[in-house]
Amino acid sequence: MNFSVRFAAAVVSDPPFGLQVLFAGGLALEPAGVAEAVRSHHPAMAEAIVELVPAAGESAVNQVSGGGPVAALLGLVSWGPHVVKLVACDAAMPYGPVETCVVPAMLPPDLKQEALRHGSHALLYYAGFEPDPIEKYVALAAVAAAVSRFGGLVILNEDARAAVPAFDLIPEEDEDILGTLHGLPIPYLWGGFVKLDVGDPDRPWARTFANARLGLPDLAYHLSSHAETGRVFQLFAGMLGYLKQMREEFTAGDTIDLGDGPKLRLRLPTELEWYLDSDGPMLVVEPQE
Repeated sequence: MNFSVRFAAAVVSDPPFGLQVLFAGGLALEPAGVAEAVRSHHPAMAEAIVELVPAAGESAVNQVSGGGPVAALLGLVSWGPHVVKLVACDAAMPYGPVETCVVPAMLPPDLKQEALRHGSHALLYYAGFEPDPIEKYVALAAVAAAVSRFGGLVILNEDARAAVPAFDLIPEEDEDILGTLHGLPIPYLWGGFVKLDVGDPDRPWARTFANARLGLPDLAYHLSSHAETGRVFQLFAGMLGYLKQMREEFTAGDTIDLGDGPKLRLRLPTELEWYLDSDGPMLVVEPQE
């Protein structure tokens, strides 16, 4: 079976899970180099099948980024139950999703500007057989980290409105990259963490996006100041990690006792809090009066 047929047969999961990589300059993904980078990442990936071919004919017609440029390269990376489709374009990604992810991201200012001026990009889609959503993202991020060795600046999760430095996910020598990826806080890349200025620049809201695809609620908190950002990120990471690990649920009206401060209560957004709209459940976290 030739590559085009196998590429078309690799069905993207429903709902689709994807990550995007922004590269500093022109596309520099060389098949042998990408294969070596993938296979050297982790013993579990040592026998990965890595195929990367120039895009040609109808197989590339619809593999574009939201009305963006036509693909230059198509790829399939598979190991165990995982299959990752790769669509690489030798041009910048459309500005809309880049702006949505990069502008609010907590990135170093210089890196943020480089990302906004990026020269090429790759789209990664999960097309394997693993049912667990976190495992899908771990597989995608492992491939994203491998291709980021070739000029990667930032890794995006467009659905979660998240952007993280590519160098954060490129493993050090002898690092267990799959272990590292499994240990990432959910709001870091899988679920996103965004601050919203909705009227008072000194008191933004912090909220997550796209947690519904993980079987989790989105969370929101009205910060008392920007100084609370790190604490609320850790709060959300702890709450979502607990729900994922324990397979429990939070509902409106629940209270949370952290033991070292006032209790927290959970409520639904009001009709006036339109900026907290979510594709799934959304819970506002606030101190209990």
